[in-house]
Amino acid sequence: MRASAMPLAAAALVLLTGAGQASDGFTVTDVSAAQVADAYAKAKPGGPMRMGQWERSIELTALDLPGVPAGPERDAKIAAAKGEKKVDSVCHSGTVLAAPEPAQIFEIMGSDCHYKRLTMGGGKFEGTLDCKGDAPGDTVDVAVSGSYAAERFAIRLDVDRKPADPAQRVVMTMLLNGHRTGECAQ
Repeated sequence: MRASAMPLAAAALVLLTGAGQASDGFTVTDVSAAQVADAYAKAKPGGPMRMGQWERSIELTALDLPGVPAGPERDAKIAAAKGEKKVDSVCHSGTVLAAPEPAQIFEIMGSDCHYKRLTMGGGKFEGTLDCKGDAPGDTVDVAVSGSYAAERFAIRLDVDRKPADPAQRVVMTMLLNGHRTGECAQ
């Protein structure tokens, strides 16, 4: 379970450090990551993010293990995974951050992603995509939505990781939030 969440957390951190207020937007359907990157480059759907100290959190709010028989062991695994909320504080200074680049975010998740749909602009984004997993036959379906502004963001990731072995399937929801807390601590 933790291995499944780690690529998502890494992907989210890219997104979390790159949110900005959108001025334009775009919508694409049935495209590759490269086509999303092109649409993003043309639309430039974000502006600068306020530099300073940021508090960010990642929380697993829902977890299901459909391939694991119900019982105390399954319940304990789910409770342990959901009981961890990670919060950090990071200083962003010296660089101009802009709205998240979807290709960078989701390429971190897996080797090959196909966007069924992605809409981004006006401080909001929403999309669905299919990715190939790390092993042959593995797939990952992702629905992502959220909002972003110069001093805050909120992101929801609904993930259905389907390995070739159905007993290893993981369905989860992660919430990622952040806000600027002030100037960087020295």
